[in-house]
Amino acid sequence: MKKHIGRELDLIRQERRAELGDYDWFDIENDTVQVGKSRCRIEADKITIFSIMIYPEYEHNGFASAVIDFFKSQYPLVYADRVRFTAREFWFKQGFLEESETLFAWHRNDKNLV
Repeated sequence: MKKHIGRELDLIRQERRAELGDYDWFDIENDTVQVGKSRCRIEADKITIFSIMIYPEYEHNGFASAVIDFFKSQYPLVYADRVRFTAREFWFKQGFLEESETLFAWHRNDKNLV
């Protein structure tokens, strides 16, 4: 499935299958050039992001933020799991709250979110 999420940015969802670890994988493309990948698990009313990687030559263009904004528009609950210490500030800037040392969450109706 290919989904246009704005600014010449597309998410291409790979079909979930055992050889990919039973995750939902997304290729992130900017104007048909792959700029990154995301590994998630989609459930009925939430998505858990295990990794989102923008390739170094494409960093600092807002691509990761655009992907997260899209996920937030689609799901009332978004988790970032296995958050590294060096990425904590990024998740705070995205409006996520820390639930544990490595688990951050965004709730659509959370009064602390802008």
